[in-house]
Amino acid sequence: MMFREAQLVALALFHTFLLAICAANGNQTCRPSSCGEIQNISNPFRLKGDPFGCGDPDYELVCENNRTMVNVREGEKYYVADINYDHYTIRVVDPGVEKGNCLSTPLYSLSYYSFHSYYYWVLGVTNTTVLMNCEQPISDGNYIPITPCNRSNVTSSSSQTYVYALVGGELLRVHDIKYSCTILRTIATRFLKHDNLSMSDLQEVLLLGLDLSFLRFRCKSECEVKGLNCERNYSNYTVQCTKPRNFLTWFFLYISETLGVYFYYLSCSFLLLLSFSC
Repeated sequence: MMFREAQLVALALFHTFLLAICAANGNQTCRPSSCGEIQNISNPFRLKGDPFGCGDPDYELVCENNRTMVNVREGEKYYVADINYDHYTIRVVDPGVEKGNCLSTPLYSLSYYSFHSYYYWVLGVTNTTVLMNCEQPISDGNYIPITPCNRSNVTSSSSQTYVYALVGGELLRVHDIKYSCTILRTIATRFLKHDNLSMSDLQEVLLLGLDLSFLRFRCKSECEVKGLNCERNYSNYTVQCTKPRNFLTWFFLYISETLGVYFYYLSCSFLLLLSFSC
């Protein structure tokens, strides 16, 4: 009898031990990560190498040479200058831009719309700035004379060339460039007044970078998992869940959030085989 009671006690203790393990795994504490100047990398962001289940894989950051980097577009990593979790914004800077008495050329040639993606959205008013090589000097106040840090990066010609920047609106078309010049880079910058701009003004705004919103994450985590549409208000950093989707759409969005992207696409393939629309 005593042996049976001992067995029951041991079984109960073992069961309690298993429950404790499950609870510990289910309530894993995700401590903030850090890299360089960014000391509080937390949900929805995660640093590459963080424990599974901490942060959203769609918002994974990497630490390179003690600098936090984000992959805004495929193969194009930007420095992370700041993350504001209250406003759901992340400030990014082109890694080619550096401080100095000359203008370091940005690595990437991007327009305003290049930054808009499924996960991020550019905030505020932006300008499109064009860096160009010109064969002749230009006496036009709208063209900013540029002293490049490395001339070999901006010209392949051995002849004398002049480098200028032209600041336009959100869109700058080829016919806006009045002179015979070769375009080197198209850069999206935060707002710049066009009057009396200098190279240092342009460099300063390039070093500030751009603010990107990740309100898309709130849509996903607060609305879409419930089968609802989502409206984003970038001016006050909020989202509003609206009209629910049909059950099948909600079900497969739920699967995508809980089981991962692989299972989502697997489910979509299954639906297509049944001639449904995913």
